[in-house]
Amino acid sequence: MVTAEEHRANLIANAFHREMEVYGYQVNVDNYSAMLADLPSDEWPAHVASYGDATIDSLPVSLSDEDVQLVADYQYRDRLRALLRSERVEQGKAGRVLAALKAQIGPDADVAIATYKAAQL
Repeated sequence: MVTAEEHRANLIANAFHREMEVYGYQVNVDNYSAMLADLPSDEWPAHVASYGDATIDSLPVSLSDEDVQLVADYQYRDRLRALLRSERVEQGKAGRVLAALKAQIGPDADVAIATYKAAQL
């Protein structure tokens, strides 16, 4: 049988790990956002728009190196946008679990988690 003390300790440990998960998602959000700042933000140029789903090695050899890079940049931009959206959704889920854990721990949840964190480092 799990004691009340063991249960509380488990909640605190889980809350700490969930907090780290939320943080990990934020790192990805920050990185993807920074990378997106260096990529095109407009619509696909008409002359390469049909290559949106093409693999780079399937592009026609007649495309210039600049157009190949353009396709790669827009594809990467689109992929990062999707990843960014996914990270935000998952971060939201993890945040809700964290809030539920903190509610179970009680009003001293932040202090309890910080104490646990200090013991881990």
